Amino acid sequence: MSFIVGLRNLLFKALYKLSRPLIFLMDPEEAHYMFKRVGVFLGSNFLTRFLTSLLFNYGHKSLKTSVDGIEYRNPLGLSAGFDKDGELTKIYPSIGFGLAELGSFTGEVCPGNPGKRLFRMVKSKSILVWYGLNNQGAEVISKRLKGVNFGKLKVGINAAKSNLTPEFDLQDSIDDYTKTMSLFKDIGDYYTINISCPNTQDGEPFVVKENLDALLKAVNAHRVEGRPIYVKLAADISIDEINTIVDACIEHQMDGVVLTNLAKPAHNKEYIESELPYHKGAMSGLPLQRISTNVIRHVYRRSRGKLTIIGVGGVFTAKDAYEKITSGASLLHMISTLIFDGPQNINEINRGLVKLLKADGFSSIEEAVGSRNPLPKLKSSQSQHTSKNAA
Repeated sequence: MSFIVGLRNLLFKALYKLSRPLIFLMDPEEAHYMFKRVGVFLGSNFLTRFLTSLLFNYGHKSLKTSVDGIEYRNPLGLSAGFDKDGELTKIYPSIGFGLAELGSFTGEVCPGNPGKRLFRMVKSKSILVWYGLNNQGAEVISKRLKGVNFGKLKVGINAAKSNLTPEFDLQDSIDDYTKTMSLFKDIGDYYTINISCPNTQDGEPFVVKENLDALLKAVNAHRVEGRPIYVKLAADISIDEINTIVDACIEHQMDGVVLTNLAKPAHNKEYIESELPYHKGAMSGLPLQRISTNVIRHVYRRSRGKLTIIGVGGVFTAKDAYEKITSGASLLHMISTLIFDGPQNINEINRGLVKLLKADGFSSIEEAVGSRNPLPKLKSSQSQHTSKNAA
């Protein structure tokens, strides 16, 4: 069966490679909206979903994984930023995703940044994004998604702060996050608190511990039983800032972190500089790959595996995915591979993961998490302190 799926994937890979130059003649944002319309149509009825699944889906028992009490059919998810208004949930399982993170959603309607705001960097295998959190707002979207049966797809609700003014007000910002959480209290399987959008007017104020403490206290007050809460970190912050956020997440009993958001060109040299099309925005894909994996390794060790990690950035192959998993990630998010490699690559990554698990003697994703990133040994004083607490 795996051999037949492999042949099917090779065929679709060749077809996508032939059609990609034509697709890339389109404006990137127009192409995005075109494929969104196609996805809405394919998800609109049983027949088109079935046919799509027949052509693109793949499943295997070793890919099933349980994370924070939620059962996933596989660890591959769509990253926030693609389905900003939550319109494509019915088609995601048919192309092989186990989960999808919708949004970011903001408490208020956000038009996003003006002008051209999406750019391809083909040689760098990256998308430069300058969207600025455009979405219809949590009120409209939650009304549309209320009562929707997502089937075997697990859904994350990505909450961000409305990008309407360059002035930062702590309480207004907290109210914006918690408004989205309240409106989506009966929708989805987990929350992500996005404190890391690189394209907002007021920067990243929640790297300041006092601000973050206030936010996480409010977030905890809006917890829904059985629904984990994750915090999404930026790619371009310092190790000290990462440590501050990770320690606060542990202190406030967040369930995990999403690592990481997009990378700003000013802080990154892993792209072809002559290809940079715009002086603003942040990059997805290959330029983010090494950064996000390094942060995953650091956070897994810093938290001693206490925080669930969702890895994001530069996952194009099963090897890329497995590197993040064995570094400490339990789940993965991706977008860029859909654009550069085609939708069949999702199930090709899943198929490759099965082989890599088997080669290492693992029967599940859970067994592989962090397997190549051993946790540091506790110092004797720490060990004694832990033993006393346990007693």
